[in-house]
Amino acid sequence: MKKYILFFASFLFAFALAAQTVTLPTMAGAAQSVNATSQLVTTDYVLTNTTARNFIFTAPQPKPTTQDYVIDLDSLAGNHTNVAVALYGQKSTLKGDWTQIGSTVNWKGTTADTVIIISNATANRYSLYKVTATGTGTGTTTIANQWLKLYQE
Repeated sequence: MKKYILFFASFLFAFALAAQTVTLPTMAGAAQSVNATSQLVTTDYVLTNTTARNFIFTAPQPKPTTQDYVIDLDSLAGNHTNVAVALYGQKSTLKGDWTQIGSTVNWKGTTADTVIIISNATANRYSLYKVTATGTGTGTTTIANQWLKLYQE
């Protein structure tokens, strides 16, 4: 019986971890077309103060790129003390490490909505991009839209 309880607990833990990361569709034509460098994701994800939310963009490109990432946040209920948004790049899933792109941007959650832009002017060859949004304090925030634009250099 203890084995079944342990198995069930392990399953729930693994399921909870998987629910925190959203893998977005690959950019259409990525790595094949110079025009496939932008992806707008209309989302309706709710960010709480208990769980960081990760979004993964798959965007391999034939040339090095610079990036612009835009996220539209809206205070849903209460006010988060802070919402931190960070952008990371990864060259290969084999190595499994992420490199932060730019600095983490913080929003105090005291206004109705805000748009955060993270720009990187240094060309690199990332295939995957991860955005981490973390809320603190009491309240919920809606992630209304996200946009990743890659500029081939």
